[in-house]
Amino acid sequence: MLSHGTVVPGSWLNMFGTTALLLFLLATTCATAAPNCPPLGPVFEKPRNFKSSAAIRAALANLTETFQARDEDNSAAVRANITSYSLEVFSISDTDPVIFDWHHTAPAHASSNITNGGVKKTDADTVYRLGSLTKIFTVYTWLVQDGDVKWNEPITKYVPELAKAADKAKDDPVGNVAWGEVTVGSLAEQLSGAVRDYGLMGELTQTVDQNTAVQLGFPALNSSDPTLPKCGVWPHCNRTEFFSGLLQVYPSYAPFTTPAYTNTGFQILAYALESIKGKPFQTLMEESILRPLNLSRTFYQKAVSNLGIIPGPGTPSDAQWDYQLGDENPTGNMYSSVRDISALGRSIMRSTLLAPVLTNRWLKPAALTSEPNAGVGYPWGIRRIVLSSVTNGKRVVDAYNKAGRIGYYNSLLNLLPDYGVGFSVLLASPNLPANANFNLADVLGEQLLPALEEAAREQAQDTYGGSYSNSNSNSNSNGVGNSSLKITTQPDRPGLGIENWVSNGTDMQYMATVLAAGYAPVIPSIRLYPTGLETVIPGEMDRKNGRAATQGKRVAYKAVFEDLNVPSRTPPSMFSTDCGSWVSLTGVTFGSMPLDQFFFVVDGSGKVVSIENAALRMVMRKG
Repeated sequence: MLSHGTVVPGSWLNMFGTTALLLFLLATTCATAAPNCPPLGPVFEKPRNFKSSAAIRAALANLTETFQARDEDNSAAVRANITSYSLEVFSISDTDPVIFDWHHTAPAHASSNITNGGVKKTDADTVYRLGSLTKIFTVYTWLVQDGDVKWNEPITKYVPELAKAADKAKDDPVGNVAWGEVTVGSLAEQLSGAVRDYGLMGELTQTVDQNTAVQLGFPALNSSDPTLPKCGVWPHCNRTEFFSGLLQVYPSYAPFTTPAYTNTGFQILAYALESIKGKPFQTLMEESILRPLNLSRTFYQKAVSNLGIIPGPGTPSDAQWDYQLGDENPTGNMYSSVRDISALGRSIMRSTLLAPVLTNRWLKPAALTSEPNAGVGYPWGIRRIVLSSVTNGKRVVDAYNKAGRIGYYNSLLNLLPDYGVGFSVLLASPNLPANANFNLADVLGEQLLPALEEAAREQAQDTYGGSYSNSNSNSNSNGVGNSSLKITTQPDRPGLGIENWVSNGTDMQYMATVLAAGYAPVIPSIRLYPTGLETVIPGEMDRKNGRAATQGKRVAYKAVFEDLNVPSRTPPSMFSTDCGSWVSLTGVTFGSMPLDQFFFVVDGSGKVVSIENAALRMVMRKG
């Protein structure tokens, strides 16, 4: 990889005249270029051209064909005859908020013989149960109500029952959770080390009798045993019973050791927010999320049955449509439709209810897992997807998802912030296939991600591609003249490529890479990537009507200077890397201005007017 911040001695640079540089570059054009290494994040601006993109249209046609075939597949892997589902692919675009949707009603659920209530045909407003997808609503509620300023504070500050038990771990850390070390944020990011559930899911004494437990190999427990939950599945534990039992349970790990899924953490988060705000958690959620986003088909507690899909055979109770989790509602009780879940995801990526910087902090990994391409967030499951077919294996897209399951229901929300696109998936079946929600996500992702990347590239080429130069051949006030460059994109390369960059008569494409690398590059490459930084530019006055014209904007892009002759490390080395572009950013400056910072001026119609390099202080107009 290229080093950063290295200044090449002037005597070394003097060895190369302009002619020598051109001959050197000509001699190396036959070399095979290695992959580019983009920074983490989008490599193009978020696509808006969903209807005009040939790649998107082809992907949607393939999805239509795929789902038509799935809806006739009664194999054990799909079970279309007994599995109803709704899905929606959405974007943050105002013009194309829904890119694709699909709804399947299982023949068994559409039958007029089913008398357990519910709809007979699924659509975007059909209500399903969410299970653990509820946790997104819980964390979102906290962030809207109180931000993340308290996330590094101990949870004992807001939950007195835990404060009283905090010292027990000092004498017996094996037998007691170190609650004094558990922060508010650690509960949201699954790093508290506390037990998964108390008295509810997974507690066999709540679901099997003593004789059955003994036959399964477990000992008989005396009814007076203090570890035997007296509540949980039914009757539900109240707050006193919950903490009385929870504080007797062994920790799974010490805090911040490893991600370990905990439903109890979200129940505790709800108690803490109630303490801070002095209101019931349901009220806080309705005030902060459900009403502001107009989620009319989303319910914290039991939904009206005639809005939902309730799989038979059997009663709504068999499907667990009616079953409530009591004080553990914040972890998995809710109901919603794909339209509402899409609206929720859209609001997160748009920062409708949060400041953009808070959204950016929320959509970041909190911890890694033992799986190389997986991480954990608040409370996201994060998949690191390598688009190897698009950009030679160095383009990584982070997908933020949350899945859930309860009774006959399965759910999934997936966000792709790089594209401003996501999808919601809800299923209902008395016999759900394993990982049914993620199986549908795989089908969507395999078609959508390459198409979204290509659509973004097409849009970037249309917007930024072309030749730029200063308006005259004379030097400006800074002594810089005869400057030009060309911007292109390539299907197998990330970002905007700079070609033929000349500054004051100097081959800047080569020289900038020399300055960044500290040696003579064999295949110099410059790619530009969006930074997310934009400034509004007031439009000039329209002389006809005396009104201000549509506002334009100044958009910042960051360049990565690379020598593509550097061998790719395949398989990866243990410590060395050929992809560390984040280290090299802003590695060379001139008069405090970065050589790798570029600014585009875009007028009110969306047309690019000019480009400027910060260090060279030269504006080149698009022509």
